[in-house]
Formats: sequence, structure tokens, C-alpha cells
Amino acid sequence: MKARLAALAVALAACAGDSVDVTGLEARYPQLRALSPHRLGESRPYALAFGGELVLFLCRWPGDAPIPVSIGSEAEERQSEALAAALRGWEGAGLGVRFVRVDGPGAIRVRVRDDIVTSQADTVADCAIEGPPAPGAAEVPGAQLVGASIHLARDDLNPRLTLLHELGHALGFQGHVPHGSTLMLSRHADVVARASRVTASSPVDDAALRALYAVPPGAIVARIPVSPSQTLLADRLRAVAAERGLVGPFARMGDREGLLWWAGGAGQRLALRIEGAPGALRNPAALRLSPASAEARRILGPNGAALPGAG
Repeated sequence: MKARLAALAVALAACAGDSVDVTGLEARYPQLRALSPHRLGESRPYALAFGGELVLFLCRWPGDAPIPVSIGSEAEERQSEALAAALRGWEGAGLGVRFVRVDGPGAIRVRVRDDIVTSQADTVADCAIEGPPAPGAAEVPGAQLVGASIHLARDDLNPRLTLLHELGHALGFQGHVPHGSTLMLSRHADVVARASRVTASSPVDDAALRALYAVPPGAIVARIPVSPSQTLLADRLRAVAAERGLVGPFARMGDREGLLWWAGGAGQRLALRIEGAPGALRNPAALRLSPASAEARRILGPNGAALPGAG
């Protein structure tokens, strides 16, 4: 167990990277100033790369309907009870979100795993968008979270504390912060200390998530001009997806890289890996796209060079 916690601490510490300047956000949304220091600039924004531009933006649940949450049948009673307590905590956090437990697949899915060896849990949260924003737009059109998946280690000693943190990711805060009044901290020991202050019946008080939910879904934090050649693969797949009537795009952001994809029937998936998005704030040349699905590789060629007429 000590080895696992040490590995988690290293992994979380590695997540701290380039911060986003939120001055523009605070100018557009003055309600953010009242929440400072909110650490929103240290989140990992979602990324789009089309037409010679990298757009970094925030994504969250819309808040107009309860979010369905499910936990796998492999879960034990203690994990199910821990999830219920964590959900109550976030419902009382002032974000405007509500949850409803469902028996079938939920929009937020929790699975209990026996094979997690490098960390106690991991989470991905997927954002649906309608397309790239228009010039001068303040938000990415149609951006909102549509699904999240949490994997929890079966031998987690305190699943409620862990789920409080992972639900923060599922609610849209990607990445970690080094310090502050938030559950989204980079060091596991700090997460535990912070989460321990939230009792099983008390609401969460979290500045980072309150800040995220104080701005509209899709709020843009940066628009970075890049070379058109850097977005060529995304532009090509977007055209192919439109020709095929695929749904998307969808965006996902992890600690080190992002994913952009379109989906169709029979498991059809066109996906691109987005690397270097945070570093592009300082160095636009850091942005790199590469195929992340077999069909994308077929269309774009083995070296990621778009094939004329492919698709």
C-alpha cells in the first residue's frame, strides 16, 4: 500500500504544469473575482485544434438536469455507501449540480477494479462540442460534459475521500493544483487532509470547482495561433466525419495529453491524440497531433500525413 501511495504522489506531482492566465476570464465573468484565489488557472483546459488555431477551454455539466450516476455490480456495500456520501457532499457545494443514482449505465460511471496498481483511482471526463468557435467568440459552441468514468481500487482504505477527489475530475476540473482550498490537490497526502475535513454528512467547500461552475460551459481561456500544418490532421478528420455523418467532435483532457474524436455506428471511431497543448501557451510549436485510432491511421496514413481522397 505504501508503494501505491508513493506512486500516486509522484504521478500527481508530475501533473503540475503550465498555468493558464485567467485574467481574461475574470474580465468577462466578474463573479470569478469574488472566488479568488480559485486556482482555476491551474486546471488542464480541454483543447481543440482546427484551422491553424489551438483553443483551450473549460467544460462542465450544464446543471439543468440531474446527472445519472451508476456503480458497477462488482462494488461492495462500503463502496456504494462511500459514493452516496461523496455525491451528497458535492450536491451541497453550491455548484448547482444534482445527481440521481441509476441501475443501468450512468452518465458518470464508477467501477471498482482489482487490477489498479499505480494509483488508487483514475477518472476521464468527456466533453461534447458542436465545432470550433467563431472568431471573437467567448465560448466553444455546445460544449458540455456528457460522460465520465471513475475507476476505484477495491482495496482503497477510504473510498469516500478518494471519490470526493475523483468526482471533482468527473465534474470537469482536469489536472491538479499544488496548493489551495480545493480537493483537486497534486499531493495525495494533501488531498486526504483536505477531504478528511468533509464529514459524511457535510457539503464540500471547494473554490476551484465553484469557479469552474461560475462560468458558462465552453468558456475559452486561450486562443493560440499555430501553423496550419499543425492542425491539418484534425481538419482532415473533421471533413471525413462530416462526410460520414459521424457524431462529434468529443474532447478529453488528461494530465499529459488530450484526445479529440468522432464516433459512429458499429464502433466506428476517428480519434486524434493532442500533445503539448499546455506547453503551447509558451511555445506554439509544442502542439502535436497524431492518429489515435485504427481508422484515423488508415485515413491519415501510417505517418500521420493526410492521404488525398482518403475516407
